[in-house]
Amino acid sequence: MKSSTLMVILVLQAVLVMGIFAAVAKENESKGNTETNGGKLKCCSSCNFSFSGLYTCEDVVKKCDPVCKSCAVVKTHPVKKFKCTDTFLGMCGPPCKH
Repeated sequence: MKSSTLMVILVLQAVLVMGIFAAVAKENESKGNTETNGGKLKCCSSCNFSFSGLYTCEDVVKKCDPVCKSCAVVKTHPVKKFKCTDTFLGMCGPPCKH
């Protein structure tokens, strides 16, 4: 009984902390303090999600998604490859089909 009560308390604390981080991230975004892309990628297979509610997509692709504001070259030889370096608020898109 005590261990299940403790588990419920720990889960509720984790949810509370995640909610606070997400609210702070959203407030910072609305004030223009962070460079967060408000769009949503069509897909992302290597999603890097943080507890603040922000994520980045680590996919290396032939061409960045049109919603990406900052597309960086990460490989030049033998074929040029890119990665979107934007930070997104919310959830990752579905996995990409290769």
